[in-house]
Amino acid sequence: MMAAPWRCAAYLVCVMVFVFASPPPSRAVFNEQVATDALALSLANTVTADPPGIMSIHYNPAGLSLLPEGKTFGNSLVLANIERTGRFNSDPDWPGLMSGQWGPDPDKWPDTYSKETDPNSDHAGPDPLDGAEGTNSANQMYIPFVGPVEVPVMPSPNLGIATRKKNSPWTFGIANYVPYGAGFVHGDEDDPYRFSAKSVYTQHLVYAAPSASLRLSNTLSVGVSVGFAQRAMGVEVDLRTPNELVAMTRVIGDATQDLEIPVVSEQTLPPPWLGGGLGPYEHVLSLQLDELRDDFVPSFNLGLLWRPKEWFSFGICYQSESVAELTGEYTWTYSEQFQRHVEWNGKTEMTMQGAGMLDLPFIPVEEQTGTVTSTQTFPMRVQTGIMVKPFSRLKILADLHWANWSVVEEDRFTFDQRIQILRIAKLLGYAHGDNDYVVDRNMKDTWHWSAALEYQATDNLAFRLGYERRPTSLNEDQMDALYFLPDATLYGAGVGLKLDKGIKLNLTLGLLLSDELKLANNESTNLNSTDFTKMGNHYAGLDYEQEAAIYMAGFSIEMPLEVQMELLHHQLETVKHLVGKLNPFKKRKKETHEESDIPSHEIPE
Repeated sequence: MMAAPWRCAAYLVCVMVFVFASPPPSRAVFNEQVATDALALSLANTVTADPPGIMSIHYNPAGLSLLPEGKTFGNSLVLANIERTGRFNSDPDWPGLMSGQWGPDPDKWPDTYSKETDPNSDHAGPDPLDGAEGTNSANQMYIPFVGPVEVPVMPSPNLGIATRKKNSPWTFGIANYVPYGAGFVHGDEDDPYRFSAKSVYTQHLVYAAPSASLRLSNTLSVGVSVGFAQRAMGVEVDLRTPNELVAMTRVIGDATQDLEIPVVSEQTLPPPWLGGGLGPYEHVLSLQLDELRDDFVPSFNLGLLWRPKEWFSFGICYQSESVAELTGEYTWTYSEQFQRHVEWNGKTEMTMQGAGMLDLPFIPVEEQTGTVTSTQTFPMRVQTGIMVKPFSRLKILADLHWANWSVVEEDRFTFDQRIQILRIAKLLGYAHGDNDYVVDRNMKDTWHWSAALEYQATDNLAFRLGYERRPTSLNEDQMDALYFLPDATLYGAGVGLKLDKGIKLNLTLGLLLSDELKLANNESTNLNSTDFTKMGNHYAGLDYEQEAAIYMAGFSIEMPLEVQMELLHHQLETVKHLVGKLNPFKKRKKETHEESDIPSHEIPE
């Protein structure tokens, strides 16, 4: 038991961490260790100075030195459910496209417009997404050797083993786990999110992380883990182009619909010009990026743990940057109207000359398929924290987290051929070429803090609470519906049980609650900008509101490996016994044996 002055000092240290070390509001933590381990989740990831057993391999490898001598087995499973709802409403002050021919003001619509004959506003009228609301219909994850699958909840498992010989300063371990991953599906055909994130998944699976920790003294340990991972992602999205220049092509097409000059028209500009053009609210194409994957993505973690007193510890962990060279398949699917637009470019010698000068496509295709590549960087991170026990049964934990998100400047997907829509987009000011689809991100480095309490109610029962404020690394003026988490707060709660034979069981609940996101029309260059030089603004002219949450529940269990093997043996014996009971051939054999024991003279004729 420490003296009263030390208790006061420890308490003041925690207060200082909470008050003075908390950085000003920043934008960080887009996708970091939300549901990696059940025990860490209950403490809202505030575990750097008190690492969670086997999963010290991820949070602070030096923590392996705290495991008992012998072999230790650990297993965890967290189930997560993403719920995201968004609403889209027309900006009443927006003047619309082509002097209001498309827009929110009915007084500017042409007299020929009728919702009955033009329900999708192909030629004029309001945005069909005005007043629309969308909610994801399922979660999506990537299963190795299987591919992407829709699931009601997403599992995040981990499994590990560690060993230390008697009186040895070395502890060795290995684990597999998922440091991050997310995915969802908007399956309703009327869901407005289909124009930005019809379905999406991203996942980083560390399939092997060999680790070692060294106890340098009774109070100081260091550790290292090397992770070998598979990273996978996929996206499916419908596309539309609500901007002034695209709307102009439809106006020209409508105006020249009947502009037929015998002989001359077919030799020069056949009607309708531009093949009738494209409507700004028209679904003109779809894009599917399928199973972009890198099966070997290395990284490493370095950790230090200093525990000079039983009631105080300090930890720090460095997690290296990891770079994945993703390769997968793509499919661009073009609408019939888009194909007519392209075909018009090659209708006559004059239109072909114009297409040649502007480098426009003139041979229509239903789809373009091939191989796509992308380099995806997950930033290096540093987390540091303290653990203080002001009373023998109470732990107070506090961590600071930093991530180098500024390395993510863009999302770039490179295709193995010239893409027709990108060739046309050059006329709108798109500057990234015919083979690359680029979305600017310009993320920012971030700091944030977390805190937790653990109360040991009895020798075998502990209660845990955790809080982590997770601001987003995204700039508000570059947010979109694909990277969907703004600032958010993670709440964790759990119970720890010590059972017979050294078994430790942890039960956990977690909630990641997003702040409400509101983006007024023209506020994001990746979502609703009316600047026609910006690609991907499928919601120009619309105000956007969103709420999102991730609900989580899980458990973890840790025990001596020999106990695990004993339990596994009992389970196998139980299964073997049940199979024996249900085996009809075994029963038949017994009956046959009994019949053979009957004397032959007693066998009825």
